[in-house]
Amino acid sequence: MIKIVHYLNQFFGQIGGEDKADIPPLVRHEPVGPAMAFAAQLKDIATVSATVICGDNYIAGNQEQAIETIMGFIREEKPDLFIAGPAFNAGRYGPACGAVCAAVAAELHIPVITGMYPENPGAELYRDKALIIETANSVAGMRQAVTAMSALARKIATGVPVGPAAAEGYLPTGHRRNIWSDRDGAERAVDMLLAVLDGKAEEVGTELPMPVFDEVAPAAPLADPAKARIALVTEGGLVPKGNPDGLESSRASKYLRLSL
Repeated sequence: MIKIVHYLNQFFGQIGGEDKADIPPLVRHEPVGPAMAFAAQLKDIATVSATVICGDNYIAGNQEQAIETIMGFIREEKPDLFIAGPAFNAGRYGPACGAVCAAVAAELHIPVITGMYPENPGAELYRDKALIIETANSVAGMRQAVTAMSALARKIATGVPVGPAAAEGYLPTGHRRNIWSDRDGAERAVDMLLAVLDGKAEEVGTELPMPVFDEVAPAAPLADPAKARIALVTEGGLVPKGNPDGLESSRASKYLRLSL
């Protein structure tokens, strides 16, 4: 049996909602919340020995200190595998899961798995440092996320080679590995060409995907910046202290207009 430690935020760790987002790291020596689902799906090969929980606001504002404390809890457990989340599209939770996974992988050299919606900022920041299973946008996809993450954890735990991102369901890491094929490159290239000519390019894909960069056309220059009225538009959730207008922390239902 292998030992797993799981990381959750205050909400999924069953501590509370936004009112508990400032809690510092703590540890429960048992599976909590989603960790219970992972424990159930992997019960024949693994145990979840501890659940580490930290408030989203706390780790966002005190990342170095928070991760140092979290790593202390994890070191004591001596896990064989580390799981975080899933974080779906939660903008603070995703980067937190990624940061903790990166720290565990760098120090303990064990496999780390998390789950995020592809547009979660944590996915872009940490996809090269952790295996990030692609999830739905919201917690409505919890069942599917746990199943996919558990399947990947099972492969790793039992020594089954992990395949490419498209086959296993994790986000591309940017790492390339050589594999053996029973058909040489010329044959595969001709098949790809025929598929493209037959309108089936998406079915075949490519063996060497190229990076895609967004291009945004710059706006025309201001005629007189000294007389310009400038607005700052952000989806960063920046609000006055105390959040007097009650902007929701996730899936907000309104826009706010604030004077600077």
